[in-house]
Amino acid sequence: MNVHPFSSESVLLRAFEQSDVDHLHEILNHEDLTGRRYVPWRFPPDVPLSITQVGEIIQHWSDEKKGFHLAILSQSIHKIIGHTSASWGWDPHSPDVSVVIDPPHQRKGLGSETLKLVVNYLVRRTPAHNISTWISEWNQEGRDFTSAMGFRDSGRMRRVEIYGGKTFDLILMDILRPEWIKMSGGDEHGA
Repeated sequence: MNVHPFSSESVLLRAFEQSDVDHLHEILNHEDLTGRRYVPWRFPPDVPLSITQVGEIIQHWSDEKKGFHLAILSQSIHKIIGHTSASWGWDPHSPDVSVVIDPPHQRKGLGSETLKLVVNYLVRRTPAHNISTWISEWNQEGRDFTSAMGFRDSGRMRRVEIYGGKTFDLILMDILRPEWIKMSGGDEHGA
């Protein structure tokens, strides 16, 4: 039985290293991730990033004090295929999560496995009660993914994003601790 909280048969989550900058640069600049790469707000969501900027992103993530940002590695190819995060700012009871998978590796269950590892960690090892994510209204794929993982549409910020010259809402999706435990068939201690 694997007891490492950030490892499964298909993915391994680990801290980013500066040596990951070239590969992360390639992932974050993939055209299919435009507007949904989940990087710090100071970087535009749709402008290509330089190697220097990606290095700054990794440094920003490693400086996180109230959360974590991890590289997602495929266990089968031993290569970074994306990134994931959980951050709780002022309230550890209500963390935000994100999962970004390099488009060539999407639809293989790796994002689902990653989100399970992150949410299981939060439920079993932190006081998290409400786990949420913000998804752009135009990102139907992202909304379908989080819905399939048990998250529900629980609110929105109206017309706060511009994408393709149009304004869109930002949708809050969340899942409560008891809902996750029931859906995953365990208890908050992993049994």
